[in-house]
Amino acid sequence: MNSKVTTLCNLMIVSMVLSGCGPKRIAYNQRNFVLETSRNSPQQKTSKDVILDVKNFSIDVAFSSKSLVYRKGQSEYETDFYNQFLIRPDDMITEKTRGWLSESGLFKLVLEPGSYTEATHMLEGNIIALYGNFSEESSPKATTKIRFFLVKMSDKSVVFTNTYGAVSEFKDRTAESLIEALGVCLTNILSDLEKDLQKQL
Repeated sequence: MNSKVTTLCNLMIVSMVLSGCGPKRIAYNQRNFVLETSRNSPQQKTSKDVILDVKNFSIDVAFSSKSLVYRKGQSEYETDFYNQFLIRPDDMITEKTRGWLSESGLFKLVLEPGSYTEATHMLEGNIIALYGNFSEESSPKATTKIRFFLVKMSDKSVVFTNTYGAVSEFKDRTAESLIEALGVCLTNILSDLEKDLQKQL
């Protein structure tokens, strides 16, 4: 008797699945964003034959997911499943930095990933902070902090290192406004990095 009941139940389940009556996938209204930077300065000029390799940046684990991160209190953070970066933030910021420095004119060449050309210098980066600070109700802020290292490949020595932080306030408490403000932060950081690298080179 039990085996007959089990067989009948199995047949009913198969019938429901085949007829489209089984569980349906939930459609989430998820949105994806990219950071935008704007380099408006004229190209720099350098006499150095520097070939730069921008290594893929590392990122603090707390900010490594594609979900936007919000700071709610002194030690309270939350992630937003519905609003995310289109690609991993470390990959995106690495690519934005590579493109920015390529446009700067400071280098003879900024290598693309997979290039077989030998670099004279390598830039490393560590993203320490990347979030929206909503701990103050009236003044939300985008916060970004990145530590950079410039390595001379001939002797593997660190010839320059600095940590850059940027904060940008925004009015509308929306994901779009946060993304725009994070883009402003990254633009400011890359502008400062370019100026310092010009002095160093």
